[in-house]
Amino acid sequence: MVLELVQVKRVNVIKCSSQKNNVQEELHLKVASTTNLLKLGIVILLVTVSLLIASYLLSMFVGLALFFTPAGMEFGLSNTLPFLQFLSLWMIFMLCFVAAWKMRKSFREVVSKAFRSPFLKLFDNWLLAMPIVASTLLFIVSSIIDLQNLVNVPTGGLPVPVTDAETFALYLDLTRAPVIEELAFRVIPLGIIVLSRLLLVQGNDGGRVKSVKQKLKLFLFSFLFPDKAKGMAGVENVETRGIVKGIGKEEWLILLFTSVIFAAAHILSGIGWQFGKVTSSFVQGFVFSLVFLAYGVQAGILLHWFFNYYFYTFELGNYYLSLNVGFFSWIEPLTLFIGAVFSIIFIFLWLRRLVPKKQ
Repeated sequence: MVLELVQVKRVNVIKCSSQKNNVQEELHLKVASTTNLLKLGIVILLVTVSLLIASYLLSMFVGLALFFTPAGMEFGLSNTLPFLQFLSLWMIFMLCFVAAWKMRKSFREVVSKAFRSPFLKLFDNWLLAMPIVASTLLFIVSSIIDLQNLVNVPTGGLPVPVTDAETFALYLDLTRAPVIEELAFRVIPLGIIVLSRLLLVQGNDGGRVKSVKQKLKLFLFSFLFPDKAKGMAGVENVETRGIVKGIGKEEWLILLFTSVIFAAAHILSGIGWQFGKVTSSFVQGFVFSLVFLAYGVQAGILLHWFFNYYFYTFELGNYYLSLNVGFFSWIEPLTLFIGAVFSIIFIFLWLRRLVPKKQ
């Protein structure tokens, strides 16, 4: 009888052990499956982002080629000033792309660590983050405009050019705006606030910045790379503390104020925008300011460039360079699709932060 009981217990122990092993194997398989899916998702994301970055660079050379078409040469080379303006702006954009590749962390470094780092680490490089941010912002702005149209709130639009000269004049204006408007609405007002705040910190506790060279660097970085300037001065910044805690109260106030002025300026310009443009321009100005404070002047300019230069360049390229329309027709739908996907992801991540964690 005793032997039978012992044998029964042994059988039960073996069964329990076998069940535990099965559960552990199933858990390992689920984890491995999830990991593989995440890796596949990152691969798809990196390929898509790289494709869009390649299209950004392609649009740069398409834009340059436009000025060597008969219509472009008549506009730009008959009087060299328009072409020289465009060429100067083109070089500024290329410098911004180079800066976006190298700062805050290099593109290569972030991509090499993509499979073993948290998802949000992909945003440590602006060139990698730009297609995601730009696509999401485009989707949000397009959604706002569509919703306003449903309730008969018109957005208006730019004047439709009739002649080649008017087309290229509009193109030059759109190319000029990312640099001029970012200087006026972001770099100068936000740079002054950041510099004032850092000088106040320096005066109160002696500060980290001692030498004349460091002080000059702090001055320049406050306007060009405000997050790096804050890091130099030992002030909380976006890189170490995130968007919410890394931006000071004074910066938030000026950010909101300049976004309102930016929106109002579009209506007051008198070039065709109507009241509905206020909301979409405010959202754009708000995000332009955020990326400027987080990444630097190159981020604000390139994000603004995306809305002004990028799509219109391909539109003109299709007409003046006889490019294949079908080849470029995938860009806008793909951009909007990525924007829709990441809008959902960002909303999900935001809602997760609102849900209290279980103790």
